[in-house]
Amino acid sequence: MKRARALVIVGLITILTGVSEASPAFAQTASNCTDLTNPVYMGGTTAVIPVIRLMGARLRKYMGVTLLWNENSDGCSSVSQLISPTSTRARTVYSYYTEPSDQPPGTVYPTTCNSPVDTVPDLVINDVSWGSCMVSYSSTPPVSLPPSVGEFLGPVQGMVPIVPNGNTYYDVTAEELQDLYICGGKANVMSYSNSTYIYDYSAQGSGMRELWARGMGVANGSLLSTGIGLGYFSTITAETMVTNYVAPSTSPDLTIGYTSTEYYDQYRGQVRGLKVRGVNQKLAYLPDFDGQSTDKINIREGRYTLQGVLRLFAPVDASSVPTNLQVKHIIDWFQQNPVQDPALHLPFDVNEIYALRGVVPQCAMKVTRDADALAFRHYKPSQPCHCSFEVLATGKTACVPCAGVDAGTCQAGQSCSHGYCEQVQ
Repeated sequence: MKRARALVIVGLITILTGVSEASPAFAQTASNCTDLTNPVYMGGTTAVIPVIRLMGARLRKYMGVTLLWNENSDGCSSVSQLISPTSTRARTVYSYYTEPSDQPPGTVYPTTCNSPVDTVPDLVINDVSWGSCMVSYSSTPPVSLPPSVGEFLGPVQGMVPIVPNGNTYYDVTAEELQDLYICGGKANVMSYSNSTYIYDYSAQGSGMRELWARGMGVANGSLLSTGIGLGYFSTITAETMVTNYVAPSTSPDLTIGYTSTEYYDQYRGQVRGLKVRGVNQKLAYLPDFDGQSTDKINIREGRYTLQGVLRLFAPVDASSVPTNLQVKHIIDWFQQNPVQDPALHLPFDVNEIYALRGVVPQCAMKVTRDADALAFRHYKPSQPCHCSFEVLATGKTACVPCAGVDAGTCQAGQSCSHGYCEQVQ
């Protein structure tokens, strides 16, 4: 592995507005969120905003549900707010989204509105479990969620080390990442310059930071938060960090950052992802087959270690069912659970949104993890969608199309699932 001599670490998940999405400069402003149809207040990791924008636009258009997202929130902080609301007597600016029919599909325009005072989110999406969040908040062991809050599994995302296009490095090891983020680049594995600064995301509230730490094999997700060589800018937005530091850097070999697969996919023309050799691995991998593909094959098959399942948190009753009926519907749609009411059947494919926005549905995964552990174990979805996801993400697959059970088309040991012949469990 080639090592950098000195690196400017932009350790912020670089959450950007994709080229197919509108700049906030074009956003319109509504006065009150309560005036909208079926508003659902949401917050959490900014890594997932590209998914929320497109999902929110389509749910509003087809289902009459308005996803309201606090785009300035953090994952773990939002879960904490859900568990223990605090009164600030403040209003929060939320965003909701529109996909205009006169624009190319996937073009999303945000609009902002003001919430009521002390609004608590109805639904939170985070990068890690609540037990992992607790490491950030105290030195005590992780604790369980209270019975009044449920945790539900969503799609899988990755974290990607990114460098400017002019950077001459193409891979990095988990050990190098540990040196940079735990030791601040001061260990003897590479030379260090006192002019080097490590830019990091919010240490207390970031689920992305916890997922990043665990993916590189750091015990308890403990990263450098203070010390010599640390430039700590918690108020810099994800978009500002990328646009001001990573992509336009005039010292590309001295600059590195990390972002979610959601934004990596949309900004590959401006930044380049590094292959990662994980803990106990012999080879380094990208999330996809290569730098041009978007198939997420190395995430789906467990070769890429910087990944995790998105978690959805919501208030629940004694049976662990969300107390807010609209939230229950949203979780069912995110998880693609069967619904009996025809009025709740989506007229669009959620997997298409996932494929277009850089995450992987559970049905396309071949591995899983227990909680946020580093090790993978084999996973067999009941209705696999490996083939259909490849088509949605890349436009092609080697799988054979089928319809229904279609036993005549599929070979022995296969069944028809999501329109393609898949291997039987």
